[in-house]
Amino acid sequence: MPKDVVHAWESGAQKAPVQIANSLEIIGRMGGDDKDEGIKPVQPEFAAIRDEGPLFQSDKLIKSKKRVADHGEVFTPPWLVEKMLDLVKGETERIDSRFLEPACGSGNFLVPILQRKLAAVEAKYGKSDFEKRNHALQALTCCYGIELLADNIAECRANMLDVFAEYLRLDEADELYRAASHVLSLNLVHGDAMTMKDASGGPILIVEWGYLGRGKFQRRDFRLDVLTGMASFREERSLFSHLGSHEIFKPAESYPPMTVRELAALDGVA
Repeated sequence: MPKDVVHAWESGAQKAPVQIANSLEIIGRMGGDDKDEGIKPVQPEFAAIRDEGPLFQSDKLIKSKKRVADHGEVFTPPWLVEKMLDLVKGETERIDSRFLEPACGSGNFLVPILQRKLAAVEAKYGKSDFEKRNHALQALTCCYGIELLADNIAECRANMLDVFAEYLRLDEADELYRAASHVLSLNLVHGDAMTMKDASGGPILIVEWGYLGRGKFQRRDFRLDVLTGMASFREERSLFSHLGSHEIFKPAESYPPMTVRELAALDGVA
């Protein structure tokens, strides 16, 4: 996109396409005055990104107009994802911090989060192959997503697995590869975050993975609707405000500690 065209959009001399105009307005509010009218200038911190190329490429932001109309599906461009993740930079670079994306698409946010976590694994455990492999799996277990569309969730799982496998140079026969595939089948849910139901109509389960050390992982399942309901229980005037978290925060199911080999054996098991 020519720079003079972009500058014309920013100044208001020309009318930008609706999608780009809306995006420029959002970016402009990051440090601008919300009372101003029209398209606000792109802030200096975004100038380098803007000058490197097009702000948006429509073929990457949407899959089809029908999907936009039916589901409001519009993907976030990578450079904007990175800027947003930088707002919580410390958490994205912590191996055991948990992230849940309720409309994860094909992984626009989850993939770079995993990449940042794996960079932290490399920095801390890169000299030990055993620790690197297990803490990389721990990083993966802390990434969660829910997605309404079946093709998107399949792409998200594949994209996440590709990043994980590329970092550790795994092939499909490796136990760790299959263990990671099993984890992603549970952590990335085909369902509706609004209704908190999965594709089969059952309650969405959030799997809590704990790394116990020495290559063992602990799994506990929690219902998403119960987890989100806890906030209302803790309100000062709630009927249940006197209850301790130990009385509410109970897993739907707990499992004995599992090794990577045991997790791998479950890959593909319904």
